[in-house]
Amino acid sequence: MKKYLLTSLFFLIFSPFFVWGADTVVGVIDEIKTILKAIVPLIGSLAIIYFLWSTAQYILKEGDAKNEARTHMIWGIIILFVMISVWGLVAILTDTFLE
Repeated sequence: MKKYLLTSLFFLIFSPFFVWGADTVVGVIDEIKTILKAIVPLIGSLAIIYFLWSTAQYILKEGDAKNEARTHMIWGIIILFVMISVWGLVAILTDTFLE
């Protein structure tokens, strides 16, 4: 079992070098940054769509369904707040340490 764990760990650590053909850790980090730059706006868009869908459900439904839609709206606001906060913190840390 230990042998499989070590093999899996080795593959997990070194697979970006094999897949992307990167010869340094900086190259791997640049590739990861490129992927994240494409994924983050997509996740943000999905969070906004989730919030707007919950708002529409709140307006259109009645009774228990309305309370459930209200809960989903609150979670949508929390998700957006956390995403924007983390985005801001990352920007502050990047400006502080990398420039």
